[in-house]
Amino acid sequence: MAILVGGGPAPGINGVISDGYQWLALGDTDHCVRLTIDHVKAIHLSGGSILGTSRTNPTKSEASMKNVVSALEELGVSALVSIGGDDTAFSASQVYQKAAGALRVAHVPKTIDNDLPLPGSTPTFGFETARHNGVYLLRNLAEDARTTSRWYIIISMGRTAGHLALGIGKAAAATLIIIPEQFRGRPATIDEICDLIIGSIIKRRAEGTLYGVVV
Repeated sequence: MAILVGGGPAPGINGVISDGYQWLALGDTDHCVRLTIDHVKAIHLSGGSILGTSRTNPTKSEASMKNVVSALEELGVSALVSIGGDDTAFSASQVYQKAAGALRVAHVPKTIDNDLPLPGSTPTFGFETARHNGVYLLRNLAEDARTTSRWYIIISMGRTAGHLALGIGKAAAATLIIIPEQFRGRPATIDEICDLIIGSIIKRRAEGTLYGVVV
């Protein structure tokens, strides 16, 4: 069985268990690490990923897909566990299809974006920790904003999903939260974002409040 991690870091990776698809996509089997009990017995207590991670996407190239399957066959791997977000999940499904039944694949949903549909409204692992730490930072910035009569603009990860920004903003009582879903599937322009922020500043000033935080 082989395990790989794709995408960005997220709290909890080591509790599941290198370099994702990076070396497999090149057909390189020399970077394979055989895990022993000494490697994994306490890794769930550590952050990061002892396997490393990579944003390499083998589906971008037919040659890379062939290399991945060939490398796994050479290593004698019959089962692959991938850990990652939507891109890694898609890559794993394509590897499964390319292997034509010679490889069993399971995917562990990992992303602080929380943009993978899981049953029972279950969050992807990493999301709750990211939200918790984001709330702590935002509350500190909100106090600085109040003290100095300034505005702070905080940018959250999430790309086309606003779950993390909304979760942080609601829990920390942000003045304004702007998420991609507001724009109904189309990209927001910088002018639209500026108009929303300026409108919030004007309303706050009309109420006699000269500070705020935007997520």
